[in-house]
Amino acid sequence: MGLLDDLKQQAASVETDSAEQRRVYLANMGLIDGAMRAVLAYFYELANQLKVVKPASPHIYRVWGVGEFTQMNMTLAAANSRNKSLEGGDHPDYVEFIVEWQGREPLRTVCSSQSAAKHLKEQMWQYGCKLEEKIQAAPDGKFIRSAITIEPLVPTRFRFDAVYETGKIRLNLRNLANLGEDQHVLSPAQCTPVLCEELAKAMLGKPHHLAELIG
Repeated sequence: MGLLDDLKQQAASVETDSAEQRRVYLANMGLIDGAMRAVLAYFYELANQLKVVKPASPHIYRVWGVGEFTQMNMTLAAANSRNKSLEGGDHPDYVEFIVEWQGREPLRTVCSSQSAAKHLKEQMWQYGCKLEEKIQAAPDGKFIRSAITIEPLVPTRFRFDAVYETGKIRLNLRNLANLGEDQHVLSPAQCTPVLCEELAKAMLGKPHHLAELIG
């Protein structure tokens, strides 16, 4: 085989691979689009129902070494999304469902080291909790202690991010049944109203099979 024939064969192979990759990409785009829209529809309706019912949270949200929030009441339920332009059309970029739980009293603690205060603040910010800090320092500016007050407001968030390049959907769960974050990479086939239902059940303290769906 001559050089030109060899190069033509390589070029044909590259074109075939590119065409197949694009076919898979467009197929995945359609699957992700449908799954994300179904997720948004479920949580939009759930938010509307929760705004009327306004249930209390059945969970205990512990801040280790500080205290815990209990008997929290729902003050907000909302679903929103954002689209982005792909292949000449608008497709879901993310879908987010948020509930806010309001407690009665804030949590207070005093940290005698800057590293402990920094760790607690970063942890609370990661979980979406608000706080106020008052630092006591010596006349020379040296750190003495930090008094931290954590507001009695805990946000629960389910966020679905479309990853069209890989054909997957990334699910981030914040403060589902305790303070903490988990992330799962799911296929569009896993992101169904059934999954949304199990997430809602887990949030409201009802029997659920969430672990079986997201592993």
